Amino acid sequence: TIRTAAGSRAAAAAEAERKGKGLPPPLPTAEELSVLLAEQARSLLRTSAARRWECRLQKLELHAALHDLRPAQLVELTELLYQDAVLEATVFAPAFAPYASADTLDSVLRLWSGRWRAVSSSAMEHLQDAALSASDKMDALGEWAPLWPPLESLNRLYVARGLPRLADVYGIVEPLMAEYTANLTTRFDDELEAAWQRERWEAMGLADGHRHAAVVWDLFTLFSSSLDVFFEPARHGGPMLAEWVETVAARCFFILNKFVNRMRQELGSDASLLPPKPSYPELQDLGGLTKGFATGIKSLLAEQGRKKSVLQAANTVGALCVRLHSLSFCIAQLDALSAMIDDSWAALVARRVADGASAAEEEPSPTTILHAGAPEAVAASCAELCWFLGAKVVYQDLKGPLFDELYCRERDVSGKVDPRSPLKPTLSSPSAGSADGTPLLVELLEEVLGKLGEDLLSDSAPPSPTRDASRAPASPGIAVAMSGREHGRWSSSVLAEAAAEAGGGGGAQLEADNSELRDAAVRGVLVAVVQALERILLDGGPRRVFVPGDAPSLLEDVQLLREFFVARDAEGTVHGLAEEEVDLVSERLLGIVRLMHLPTGELTARFVDEAERLPDTDERDPFTRANLGRVVLHRAAADPAAKAFVASHRAWLQRVLQRQDAKPESVRERCYSGNMLLQRSGSGATVAAATSSSPQLKVTTPEAERTPSSEVTQSF
Repeated sequence: TIRTAAGSRAAAAAEAERKGKGLPPPLPTAEELSVLLAEQARSLLRTSAARRWECRLQKLELHAALHDLRPAQLVELTELLYQDAVLEATVFAPAFAPYASADTLDSVLRLWSGRWRAVSSSAMEHLQDAALSASDKMDALGEWAPLWPPLESLNRLYVARGLPRLADVYGIVEPLMAEYTANLTTRFDDELEAAWQRERWEAMGLADGHRHAAVVWDLFTLFSSSLDVFFEPARHGGPMLAEWVETVAARCFFILNKFVNRMRQELGSDASLLPPKPSYPELQDLGGLTKGFATGIKSLLAEQGRKKSVLQAANTVGALCVRLHSLSFCIAQLDALSAMIDDSWAALVARRVADGASAAEEEPSPTTILHAGAPEAVAASCAELCWFLGAKVVYQDLKGPLFDELYCRERDVSGKVDPRSPLKPTLSSPSAGSADGTPLLVELLEEVLGKLGEDLLSDSAPPSPTRDASRAPASPGIAVAMSGREHGRWSSSVLAEAAAEAGGGGGAQLEADNSELRDAAVRGVLVAVVQALERILLDGGPRRVFVPGDAPSLLEDVQLLREFFVARDAEGTVHGLAEEEVDLVSERLLGIVRLMHLPTGELTARFVDEAERLPDTDERDPFTRANLGRVVLHRAAADPAAKAFVASHRAWLQRVLQRQDAKPESVRERCYSGNMLLQRSGSGATVAAATSSSPQLKVTTPEAERTPSSEVTQSF
């Protein structure tokens, strides 16, 4: 303090002496000049910044309603402020850098951020109000959308300087986006309901090869347009998170899945179409067996002609093929929607990086359920529809020729059967009225599978409601029709022509898609036919009586069935399903036919032999006690030994058959796991799953001791 006072007195004395002599004041030192210039530069910049803010308010005429700005006013003010901030950072700050301190620009930015928050606080608080109604949130999302791009640009500039953001844009927009998603779900649901009510399941533009239903076109047009609108603000710099994209994509799949489930529920399950097993009068009252049956069967044959059944089956194929095309279209468009999301996100990231964002800090492209999950779910439904198609055709449309008429012997008015009368009709016997000896199997399925190929065949890709039409594959298909017996086999000349047409229009991928859908649809018919034959042979009811002499005719039917679905041409080329697959599916059926060739004495002896250790039931092995018992039951009306055995072992038979009835005998479940699709690969059969589970084909090799006697094998 003493030194300071002394110094002040010395300085005052020197100043008085200078003035007394009339000398000019001394020049400032370099250090004093630097401080002076810094203070002047800071003052100039802050004054200029404040003045520019006032000029902006005057230009926009905002002073009268400074705390009640409309969205458009705040947007314009924010855009001008961003321009000023860029000008300050790129022009004025570098120019004054030799004179002003490093934090001068930051002080200017703080000045502006404080004033911007003051004028926008009311609007920001309103947008974040928890009591904001759903309609107000939807309105706000559209009204305030132009604000977010310039505000986000300002935020990035501030963050780059180490300053806090002017506003948390993502925090403000997130509840608005949640309301948008909920509203979008409601809109999707309403549009689906309207499209479903309009739908008549008729192919769109059949003459042009576009064979899907209108409902799926409407749905994916809705999805693609909604995603396009959803990304539009982000394309201009608005906020966007991968989480939001995933949520909107999930809403699209929710509605698509609802559509697919509704279609499946409307059709029902393939298992529910299988006719119920008939009762066994032999186990109740042998004396009243099938009396008066002859009159009933004649009436039934008169009412339900085969041509009518085949026509109905062809109509079923036509209707269900539209649904198959629709599901295939969905799978293709899911790929297009996924690509649209990827492209939109890549463009969004590129814009952000160009605007100064760090590429390393950007979120990766969202992996939505449309990328993984949705295509597999729709493919599984497509596979289910193929199973349903086969079941509907065989179990319902062809029920008369198969379940009601096949393998029925003539009976007299008393219901007695002449075991010497021929077993007719069989699948390999010429159909009634056939001039060229066409077997019944071919008559029943030629038009059905030909219609299947005709409706599935397409040599051009359908258009896409999304931006890239080339991603939608052509509607796959074949024609599987048998025409003429060549070299002991029923070949498929129509099939070969269809395969050539399908392969020539869309490249390797199109040909593969065609083959996959064809195989799945034909597979459904094969499985249903085998299921029907197993049911008829083991649970044919009182109208069917079999004797050992029927086995050669039944074996010929099995062989014809295999040749028909393999469909080799004269050169031996397979045009149908892989031979290994057809053999495996019909393997148990062949075993049942072998059982039916055994004499009654051997059947009954093995049934009661405890040392045989036969299982009562088995889903794959045909040599079981239940099957032996059912073969004997089908002989009781014509074979005294079988009739006597049923009478003496009635309780035992009832117990065994009750155990069998508790276990469904499903060819599909026995041969395929879930939605597995056996696909041809070269000369062998490989398994490709429609779901993500590991593919497995269940194969059973009968045990040696359960094989019928050598005498039976030699007779075959």
